[in-house]
Amino acid sequence: MSSQRQWTVLLVDDSEDDRFLFTYAFRTAGIPGRILESEDGDEAIDALLRARGSSSGQPWPDAMFLDLKMPGRDGFEVLTWVKQMVTDRSLEIYVLSGSNEPSDVQRARELGADDYITKPITEQKLQQLFRGWAKRTEHN
Repeated sequence: MSSQRQWTVLLVDDSEDDRFLFTYAFRTAGIPGRILESEDGDEAIDALLRARGSSSGQPWPDAMFLDLKMPGRDGFEVLTWVKQMVTDRSLEIYVLSGSNEPSDVQRARELGADDYITKPITEQKLQQLFRGWAKRTEHN
């Protein structure tokens, strides 16, 4: 992995514990970059809108890691918004959800999720996920 590349990821999860684990695993996986955190879907969409603005200074995320079940606007609504509004930029979306319902997996994929990972997830599995993602997208 090139040490020059600085990754930006958007983490959307209402669980403070899950956000802590995610951030810790991202750092210990050795991925250089920035994590933007959102506690719900509304904050996630606001973050994407800020990044889209040319003068915001906030970089467009390379990937979004998204919980589905959140108060307010949930992950499905975020996926729907992204599918409708983000046509000019690439954004890999990884759903990290406590639901293993086949209908949730199918719906998330239909709405544009690149992968669906069921929680709980260990630090080691997150590190593996991050390293694999960074390696796949390093040259994009």
